[in-house]
Amino acid sequence: MYIPCVAGGFVMTARLRATEIISPLRAFIFAAALSAAFVLVLAPVFPGETTLNPGEPAYKTFRVDGTVIAEKGQAVDDSALDRITQAGLLDNKTEADAVAAAVIISVLGGAMIALYLYLFQPREVNTLARLVMVGLLVFLWVAAAKVFFSLTLPDDDRLYLGYMLPIAAAGMLIATLLDGGLAIAVAALLAMLVSFAGFYLPDARNSISDDPLQALQMPLAFVLGGIAGIFAVRRAERVNHYAMAGATVGVVTFCVLFSFWLLSPEREGVDLLWMLTAAGLGGFGCAVITVGGTVVLGVIFGVTTRIQLMELAQLSHPLLRELQEKAPGTFHHSVMVGNLAERAADLVGADSLLVRVGCYFHDIGKIAKPEYYIENQLDTGNPHDKLQPGVSARLVSEHVRIGLQLTGRYRLPSRVRAFIPEHHGTRLVTYFYRKASAHDPTIDPEKFRYPGPKPQTKETAIVMLADSTEAVVRSSRDRSHERIGELVDGVIAERVTEGQFDECDLTMRDFRIIGESFKATLRGIYHPRIEYPSPTKAELQTTGSSPIAYLKPPSDPMEAPPHV
Repeated sequence: MYIPCVAGGFVMTARLRATEIISPLRAFIFAAALSAAFVLVLAPVFPGETTLNPGEPAYKTFRVDGTVIAEKGQAVDDSALDRITQAGLLDNKTEADAVAAAVIISVLGGAMIALYLYLFQPREVNTLARLVMVGLLVFLWVAAAKVFFSLTLPDDDRLYLGYMLPIAAAGMLIATLLDGGLAIAVAALLAMLVSFAGFYLPDARNSISDDPLQALQMPLAFVLGGIAGIFAVRRAERVNHYAMAGATVGVVTFCVLFSFWLLSPEREGVDLLWMLTAAGLGGFGCAVITVGGTVVLGVIFGVTTRIQLMELAQLSHPLLRELQEKAPGTFHHSVMVGNLAERAADLVGADSLLVRVGCYFHDIGKIAKPEYYIENQLDTGNPHDKLQPGVSARLVSEHVRIGLQLTGRYRLPSRVRAFIPEHHGTRLVTYFYRKASAHDPTIDPEKFRYPGPKPQTKETAIVMLADSTEAVVRSSRDRSHERIGELVDGVIAERVTEGQFDECDLTMRDFRIIGESFKATLRGIYHPRIEYPSPTKAELQTTGSSPIAYLKPPSDPMEAPPHV
């Protein structure tokens, strides 16, 4: 397939545009705000006392008025414990060293997330509101961990209650709503931050000396469980997918706990029951929070969710029902374009569900005046025969404005509405421009141009190609395998030459894959048909029918059979 490289590096253009989403200043402000929030959560110590029982070894050296009451590691008797308690040495206090540690970890945590956002520029984190959502999710989970671990740590009874906390849900929400790569980064960082929040508490900190493996067990369980949940929930489309993701988190968490249990010299069989219960409840909590949070956060922050797309993919949507009734030809075309584009989107790593939904609604504006579009002119004349080409072009392009109005009225997500203007880009209404140009070669082509914008994403670019390809192949009388291949290659080359993909990130390899996918799908649709022989006399006698002209299958499978 020949595709001229005229864009001068259109992929680079898209990447340069992307760097404007999160500027260095915005990343710095985000890091500073998030770091300050972490400090406010991590640095304070909850009121209370560190537990120390008679006969237990002192976790540090205790001094009263310069006199050593108990050396670190020395067994504490009742008398020494009384003097230590009366002196208030067991009271939880905010220490300068601990605060310094909290500040350092907080700054590093905020800086790492901001650095990831700036360097990798996740496409979905394209507004200030979504940036706030990322920071809010991380902050809330760290705060929840600080409170929850103050009640469950240290785990002297080996109940593993801390692992009931659904830490993985934060990464799963980000993966579902925004970006998988960002979700993994958040899951890894969050595992470290919540572990620090837990062992920052004096009681838990002192317990590490007795069981140092705890300091590794907790972050490892949370990071591996979080990553597993992200892989399982990404692009989940049904509730059972979320349930399976929660189960995956539970299984992975249990496996990590079981691995460390095998290394523990104090392990007991009953520990397995507690581990299974805690991991199971944690996984269940992740599933529930992810399902509910996806819906709530999607509405609040304007994020298109998989659940919304699944609802819109149902042909029973009121707008699609109206399209089917008023413009059946356009409806059929939209379904055909959806079939064509969905498979290609899968092959190039685009969002195939979004593509299918976008195809269903891309021509929804034709509901207003269906008779002005050739696919709906079944038994009626063509009204454009009586109009000037300029007027016809305005009427045809009007469906973009009307489509945006209709979808806005029905509150369709912005990512779906984007297909309406972007699938035409800034192309000419070619037929009427050429018709007008035949009479007046000096006519201004801008009067015949769609308003745009050009496709901004892989998904809308694929639909532009699918829409044009389906129309071109349908209008061709020659639908042989060779001719379909020529038409597909011609459409792709023409759109690239026009510069319609300068603002999206499709590569030359993607164009080749999309072209091959289109060819395979269209050749399947327009496959050759055999001509059946006429019914025999025995068949006609059996059915009691009088001889009639045999209706052979139409040469074009898209045509309706002839009427007798």
